[in-house]
Amino acid sequence: MKKLFAILTGALLLASSAMAAESEGWLTDYQEGLAAAKKNQKNMMVLFTGSDWCSWCKRLQADVLQKEEFKAFAKENLVLVELDFPRGNKPSEEIQAARKALAAKYNIPGYPTIVLLTPEEKDFGRMGYQEKVGEFLEEYKARAAEVKKEAAAAAPVALPDFKYTINIQYKDAPEMEGWMKAMQALCIEWYPKIVAELNSPDFKPYPEVNLTVRSDPKGVAGTGGKNIFLSKEFFTRNGTDAGAVIHELTHVVQAYPKYIPWITEAIADYIRLYVFEPNAPRPPVNPEKASLKDGYKSGAAFVAWLVKEKDPQIVTKLNTALRQGTYKDELFKELTQKTVDELFAEFLESLK
Repeated sequence: MKKLFAILTGALLLASSAMAAESEGWLTDYQEGLAAAKKNQKNMMVLFTGSDWCSWCKRLQADVLQKEEFKAFAKENLVLVELDFPRGNKPSEEIQAARKALAAKYNIPGYPTIVLLTPEEKDFGRMGYQEKVGEFLEEYKARAAEVKKEAAAAAPVALPDFKYTINIQYKDAPEMEGWMKAMQALCIEWYPKIVAELNSPDFKPYPEVNLTVRSDPKGVAGTGGKNIFLSKEFFTRNGTDAGAVIHELTHVVQAYPKYIPWITEAIADYIRLYVFEPNAPRPPVNPEKASLKDGYKSGAAFVAWLVKEKDPQIVTKLNTALRQGTYKDELFKELTQKTVDELFAEFLESLK
């Protein structure tokens, strides 16, 4: 009778503990938490704890998790899951085994450990005890912002659906027929990709683009509207420099009403070097000599740094303003809270 009473008492205490956790917004089932995270598109905060024996776990509860500031933030932004490993009033063997498997999966070194997960179950870090709830939340926000930035940068770009034609003209260089047809095929593939990369509201790309190779001993290539002109001499010497053609095709897509040299060329070379040929070797940028107004390759490296460190969508935002004719250097301050000169100085410092 005493044994039965003890079992019932333990079961009631365990059920009461689980209900208390859930009443505070904490779920006690990992799969239930994952389903809620996916449904609500919220990150998960999974707490591995020893509620009845771990002193640091108790302090984390008192100093952070039970504070109203944390509760209010969590209610709006998080799915909370508590996986408890008590020494008394243990859950069923099935639940214990499931929690141990999760502890092994996430390589939990000790208690308390909080695992941070996206709705897609991407693990983006660990957190432990902190004395101040404000500092705890700031650390979480920084980690969440970083994983959000990475996700945005990695998201596939949807290709636009529009009809277009790529025309080629090589009467001045009939020997380059094969190369010109190869560039035509390249532009057919990459024209919609570049349009997608440089997306902006109400933009209508040219329905046809013309590639012409002609004699130009001192030149490389040039673009005017929908027309791309390629130097017979340059491309004969340099073989299949497809990157230069992609650079000019980007100018067709940019279609800016005003030519601002450094940023126009920086974005065009960014598309060439970091989107079209991301694995190709790049000329190094000398932090002692590089200037913001250089554009081209050093400008492209600066743009790539901005995408990675400041805003994954910054190229789209800059491109939109350039197309609308509203771009000014002050836009960088609006987008990043720093002037373009401050950003370029920070970029150069990162190279050192």
